[in-house]
Amino acid sequence: MLFFLALRIIQGDFRLADSEDYFATAELLKSGEYFSSSTDFGMATLLTKRPFLYPILILFPGFSNDLVIVLLQTLLGFLNIYLTLELFKKLGGKSFRLVTALVLLTPSIFIYTHLVMTEALVMTLSLLMALQLTGKLDSKKTFRIQLIGIALVFLKPAFYLFPIVSLLFFLFYFVRTKTFHFSVFLPLLLTIGYMGFNKERTGYFHFSSMQNINLIDYNLYLFKAQKEGAEAANQWRDSVYLQVEKLPTFEKQSEFLATEGKKAIQENLIPYSVFHFYGAVRGSIDPGRFDLMTLVEKYDPNQGFLNMLSTAGLKKTISNFFEYKYFWIILILIPIFFATLFKWALLFRHLWQRKKRIDFAGTFLVIFIAYAILITGPVNASRYMMPLQGILIAYAVISWESYRAKKSSTKQ
Repeated sequence: MLFFLALRIIQGDFRLADSEDYFATAELLKSGEYFSSSTDFGMATLLTKRPFLYPILILFPGFSNDLVIVLLQTLLGFLNIYLTLELFKKLGGKSFRLVTALVLLTPSIFIYTHLVMTEALVMTLSLLMALQLTGKLDSKKTFRIQLIGIALVFLKPAFYLFPIVSLLFFLFYFVRTKTFHFSVFLPLLLTIGYMGFNKERTGYFHFSSMQNINLIDYNLYLFKAQKEGAEAANQWRDSVYLQVEKLPTFEKQSEFLATEGKKAIQENLIPYSVFHFYGAVRGSIDPGRFDLMTLVEKYDPNQGFLNMLSTAGLKKTISNFFEYKYFWIILILIPIFFATLFKWALLFRHLWQRKKRIDFAGTFLVIFIAYAILITGPVNASRYMMPLQGILIAYAVISWESYRAKKSSTKQ
């Protein structure tokens, strides 16, 4: 952790493009503009782009300095490793050497801890969620899970739909167990309340402007780039925003973007669904070339492996790799990639071995992981998988121990 911190300090840049959004939101909170109203597309987009939780942390005295934030997140990084070990111990694990090896072969854990991003906090919350989901569910665990769910929603916009998934699960759980806890409604009520707050500010009922940005600028753009070529995708995106500029208010503009996105998906429902699912799964085994590049230079995400793969195709992407000036990074990625495959293979083995014994708590954890992967769609990459890595490593090593024990008993 300290080694990667030193590398980040030497590199000197603690921000990605998304980091600027958090500082901009923090400034809006500080000035009070966050609570103002605007129908201007640019301003309304900024007002609702990022939830308030991480920007509030930036506002604490001294935290406006990037290095101070990163030093605090370094402590959080140590906590995340501790929570990973606690989860492993709680599951009955003993192979701490293998845990250590897999942690070291997952550099995204360290890299994103030292950037002004939400990933380290999301990892903490994900591990706390997993710890609540060992053993059987009870009323106290149910309440804590809701609190964690609320924090995730207001930390990262991608989780704003999870309260619906969570509520449906717990309603089913209550019917089966003949129990009830009102707290399961809290995440959804607060999410809807925040969406109502955004409607008051901008005139449009939504959680985050990232919904339409991801839909048009990323998911559908990449889909069209793969299907019709990058030039056609650029023309489609430009034509959409050209129409947006003609509309008078943020509400009308946002409704138009949402409608255009839905129309494009409906016209290509099966191909797009396959593309979305494939992209989400593919991203879950991304070794993290972009992550390592952040330690070398200010890197353009449009030149990332997954972006090139979606827009230029496999042949051209491989060709570009062999002409790559940082070819040593590709060599480092090889063991990382195989370690990632190893972790997922062991996790699936664990689920298969326990398919008849997975209880409600285990089922909810599987749903949580599946949601975190599938919601990202074609933009999924190691950055978005970083918060899940502690859970993945703990369960992978548990699966490995089970495999070794079974193999040893067979020989005897």
